[in-house]
Amino acid sequence: EAGVAILRAAGLRGRGIEVISCPTCGRTDIDLFALVHDVETRLRGMDSNGGDMTVAVMGCAVNGPGEASAADYGIACGVGAGVIFKKGEIVKRAPADRLADELMSVIACGR
Repeated sequence: EAGVAILRAAGLRGRGIEVISCPTCGRTDIDLFALVHDVETRLRGMDSNGGDMTVAVMGCAVNGPGEASAADYGIACGVGAGVIFKKGEIVKRAPADRLADELMSVIACGR
């Protein structure tokens, strides 16, 4: 993993999969840090399949898709549920306990 990071930093390999997240705020109603960890873990195996991709995990369904519109894919959480988006456009709604599963499904279909 360190070798890959060095190659990316030197510009000799694509950035791979990058996960970004908001710092959380009073509107966050989910364990965002656990969700980010879950998404990162699931994406780790996809990294070697090639291609650059940015995935956003946002704590707020109100601002999340807009603030992370440059991301290829993302999750924006709400109260007990959230949305999955692609390039800032909402493509699916899901209950909180299914957000990571649904995100991975959308990514698998859209890559």
